[in-house]
Amino acid sequence: MILDYVKFKNFPLTAGIPLFLVHGNPRNISNEIERDIINFFRKLDFKTVNYVIDDDTQTEDIKSNLYEQSLFEEKKLFVINIVSKSIPMNMKKLVDEWISQHTEDRIIFKLDRQSASFKKTNLYKNISNIACVVEIYELKGQVLERWVTGKCKANNIEFNQDYIKELIDLNLNNTLSISQSVYLKGLMGSKMNSMIESSKYSEYDLIDTLLNKDAKRFLKVSSYLREIDTSLSYIIFLINQELEKIYSLIKPTTSKPYIPSFLMTKYISASKKYTLDELLFLLKNIASIDIKSKYMSKKSNPWVSFNSLFHNLMSKRAE
Repeated sequence: MILDYVKFKNFPLTAGIPLFLVHGNPRNISNEIERDIINFFRKLDFKTVNYVIDDDTQTEDIKSNLYEQSLFEEKKLFVINIVSKSIPMNMKKLVDEWISQHTEDRIIFKLDRQSASFKKTNLYKNISNIACVVEIYELKGQVLERWVTGKCKANNIEFNQDYIKELIDLNLNNTLSISQSVYLKGLMGSKMNSMIESSKYSEYDLIDTLLNKDAKRFLKVSSYLREIDTSLSYIIFLINQELEKIYSLIKPTTSKPYIPSFLMTKYISASKKYTLDELLFLLKNIASIDIKSKYMSKKSNPWVSFNSLFHNLMSKRAE
């Protein structure tokens, strides 16, 4: 079957669906669909196993996990997040093979919008026939208005129809930007503007939130830095250095970045809050945001992408 956002939200989920292909953009809507599926299977005692895939280096490991026989009859939900532009060849073969002779485990297979020819591939056809494809597009019209209304209710924000439309217009129909605006409004309440004006955060406060994996404070500090026109490229430069330090403690590198001895305990603690896949995902995507902030800021919204990247990952509950 093939569902869009609205049809998925009205669809009665069942454990009988072996695989969900969540295909398209924006990522925050894709992440919302992912959370819905995970929450459904969590109630059925499935254990979630996450993979971030950029190439075929992890394909054999995923294959082994998919076909292994658990001594405890443990049911697993594999969340495979493709961050490369296309699906790695061996991964494509594995999913195509598994979908026709699947086990009791289940898969969420996520990837960004592909070219039109992707829908003509055997993989897409097999998944749409045997399992479920969820096509993600930017929300529009009444669907977007209902989505924003739901966000306001979830964040305990008073609103009326004029407020909803103004919020949509100010954020150019961008659900990522709308979501961040609503979240920050709910976090800081009616005092949001005065708090932003009176706060005195620095880029080093932002680094502290990264090391502590404090998603709420990260968004608060980042929003303030954006408000006072701090250079995003400079912030990315500093954050990138911190990510490399944390990475080096999880997987030692030949050129190990310098960490002062009196801060070592703090960085070791930070390294236990992130997985290697999460750090690689951040390092890969922050480079793309840096390019946008330097050369394409008028055609894109790098601050929105930056906040979304870190806030979404830092908010994920540890499995």
